[in-house]
Amino acid sequence: MDVEIPALVRDTAARFRAGVPYALKVVAGRLVDDPDLGVAAGMSRPFLPGAALRVAQREALWAVSKAVESGRPVVRYGDDSTGRWLPDDPAVLTALVEHVLGEVLRYDESHDSQLLVSARTWMERDRRTDTAAAALHIHPNTLAYRLRRFGTLTQRDLTSTGALAGVWPAIQAAGALGLTD
Repeated sequence: MDVEIPALVRDTAARFRAGVPYALKVVAGRLVDDPDLGVAAGMSRPFLPGAALRVAQREALWAVSKAVESGRPVVRYGDDSTGRWLPDDPAVLTALVEHVLGEVLRYDESHDSQLLVSARTWMERDRRTDTAAAALHIHPNTLAYRLRRFGTLTQRDLTSTGALAGVWPAIQAAGALGLTD
């Protein structure tokens, strides 16, 4: 299976990075963070020539999704320390997502709803309902309903620190698998 990488950026003389750009600005041979661009780019960790590109591609795709979510022009894989400890094995990530979020994913699919995205957005905004609702362009009461429904489906009380500690890694794993877009 061929892997298509839109851009390869030389990191050092002996290493490269995979990049998924919406647009890149290079100044003096370096990729720069320029907020005036209004674009997003994601970059993998450095890898050696001849290394498999599949992991680098997944890292670059993850990074560009984080750049788009955060509004930052460039995100490098690993900038978000919460994802560093997630395993690289998609089978392990899939098992975690299924165990914690399986019912939510099936509900979202069958009802064309946004429970997972709502919970992720709420958690990313430090559980501030008004801020998350504004980001989702919904009323805070609608978000509160979605979070209650999410909690019911996952059988986890989102007011509990223990429940959050179990749900957050699963949401991060779902993001790594591209399931939260």
